[in-house]
Amino acid sequence: MNDFAVKIAEAVALSRVHAESLMQDRVRVWRTPDGPPVEDEWGHVTPPEPSIVYEGAAKAQNDRTYPGQVDVGGVARVTAMVSHVHFPHGTTEVRGGDVVEWLSSVNPRLVGRQVRISVDQDKTWNTSARFNVAEVVV
Repeated sequence: MNDFAVKIAEAVALSRVHAESLMQDRVRVWRTPDGPPVEDEWGHVTPPEPSIVYEGAAKAQNDRTYPGQVDVGGVARVTAMVSHVHFPHGTTEVRGGDVVEWLSSVNPRLVGRQVRISVDQDKTWNTSARFNVAEVVV
């Protein structure tokens, strides 16, 4: 690495420590395995059991709402917003399609919230593992 790259690497390493210090929420991330549901001899169907892939620190984040509103089939207009979940740098267990649930948070409104990861955002000099998410409606 040249001198500039070394300085950037040092700054990013320190920034990762600072970014993780802001992750005061505790979340659980689970994945529903692929495969068909199981049917017993009485016809009761049991979906595959989800598996926990991560439990630990995270942070909820969102971008400002988009300046424009989206037309929905000519019958409604909605304002779109992009939400993210940030995990500590090096978190590799989480991927698109997983569900994140807040177990505790400095914001009590987040506790119990569930979102589904829709997009992985990877880059070289990241300070955290960031994922776009969509609200899970049950």
